[in-house]
Amino acid sequence: MTDEIPEDRNNRLKSIVWDHFTKVKVDGKEKAKCNYCKKLLGGRARDGTSHLHGHMKICTPRLSTMRHNNGQTFLTAKVLQGKKELGTGIYDAENARKELAHAIILHEYPLSIVEHIDFRRYSASLQPLFQVPCRNTIKKKKEMFKVYEVEKTIILKLLETLPQRVAITSDMWTASNKKRGYIDVTAHYIDENWDLQSQILRFIYVPAPHTSERLCNALVECLMDWNIDTKLFTITLDNCSTNDAMIENIKNKLQLNTLLKDGALLHMRCCAHILNLIVKDGLEVVKDGMERIRDNVAYWTATPKRKEKFEETAK
Repeated sequence: MTDEIPEDRNNRLKSIVWDHFTKVKVDGKEKAKCNYCKKLLGGRARDGTSHLHGHMKICTPRLSTMRHNNGQTFLTAKVLQGKKELGTGIYDAENARKELAHAIILHEYPLSIVEHIDFRRYSASLQPLFQVPCRNTIKKKKEMFKVYEVEKTIILKLLETLPQRVAITSDMWTASNKKRGYIDVTAHYIDENWDLQSQILRFIYVPAPHTSERLCNALVECLMDWNIDTKLFTITLDNCSTNDAMIENIKNKLQLNTLLKDGALLHMRCCAHILNLIVKDGLEVVKDGMERIRDNVAYWTATPKRKEKFEETAK
């Protein structure tokens, strides 16, 4: 037998979950009855409300009538024990825009993709309610920068809790279309599973001229912004005189007692860049011979007749 328990004004149920449940007695035991599906759950004070909150998230009749912000409910297929069953879901326009920003960042899509006709048709076929934003809207609302700020907060917390030091690699990069110089800064560390992890921290625009002092200021600002200036291991840079001077400037701006051997091991020269310089010097020695070979290949492959003659001669 089920009896509804009258509400006591002096002992009101304060949790918001009771807006969706009614306290009843079943065979003398207190139960919480869902206002939507009528399911009975534990309703004693010592049972708490966590299980009631959990039920609210999966109660199908409640989800079918709920409107989340300005969201709309829609039918969705759920796979239960290998069988597809229809259920309800919530369409959230804000979340859809966030996922679009994630896709653009992850796959390096151009912002103009949102204006492609077939992309808009595809989006409409998935969810007709979703209004695909234009390129200017994505820029103005800074959807991708919102994603960056969220990810930055996560990485900041991770770096703060790291017990070990962080190695930095940095390189100068010039955009071919606008001829502007940028520094990329990447952090490398060993995680708790002893796996090497790498995180790109920033691409920093550095106006010309790219002096050692200007590069130093940009790099130190980035290190302090990420709170890793006191847990540096090494900084790996290209092997050039500007970077040598930059490292000395960095040492003057950091606390030497926080660095390994007071900064004596801070500067690492990039082996790949050194090998590149060696190969360039080696190719310079055989430059004349290489040019003759290229000219020879270009001559004999210029026409089918020359190619056939070369093959006959070779035989």
